[in-house]
Amino acid sequence: MPTAQESNIEDFAYDYLRAYYQKRQDIKTLTVDKAEKTKEGAVADGLFSFMNSDKSVLTASLHTRASKSIAMLLKRYKKRGLSKLRYVTGTLFMAGTVYMGLQLGHWLAFTLLPVLVAITTFLLHSLLEKRYLQNKITAMVDEVRKLPANEQWLGISISSLTFRQNGLAQHLLDTCQRRGIGVITVGKRAKVVLMQEPQAKVCRRGDFLSYYEAEPRIRKALQGDSFLRVA
Repeated sequence: MPTAQESNIEDFAYDYLRAYYQKRQDIKTLTVDKAEKTKEGAVADGLFSFMNSDKSVLTASLHTRASKSIAMLLKRYKKRGLSKLRYVTGTLFMAGTVYMGLQLGHWLAFTLLPVLVAITTFLLHSLLEKRYLQNKITAMVDEVRKLPANEQWLGISISSLTFRQNGLAQHLLDTCQRRGIGVITVGKRAKVVLMQEPQAKVCRRGDFLSYYEAEPRIRKALQGDSFLRVA
């Protein structure tokens, strides 16, 4: 069994989602495949394909390769918040304003104005840095959208406790919710936590399996007698 330091989402997500979909009573056949490439070149770390009793084929994609990068950002933000560089920026701008005021010989320029400049610079730096981090998270979440499926999942190797009182983690969940993406995590205790369920999507033409290169093989496997096949 993996130790606390060895808990990776890749080691647990497949079994968890397989069991998650097995609970659906209308599923007749289920296949689980790894590293499946779409016809556009994107790669789904996991692809769950299942056939309902009405013979319709549904799919669920799993994205885990951004796990390390997302976890690093969320943990750092949880521990440190925004960087201390914004204090340095504010101080430098204040010092520069004081210097200019002394050179101009204007009392307002080296008394009140430096304070206003420092505060404004600090707030602007904080806003831009926060937006930068949010954009990085959003960009990584958007990678999931490149994996066509009825349900899309993002898996992260991180403790669910990291999401508490963490503005950046909340941004991640909010972004995933707006995009209908489910989120699962696994922490040091090797326990998968369902943070958010995905919202089902409907394919306008046929089914989402047709977007993958392995469509013929998977579709053939779904026609088999076995309830579960793992590739």
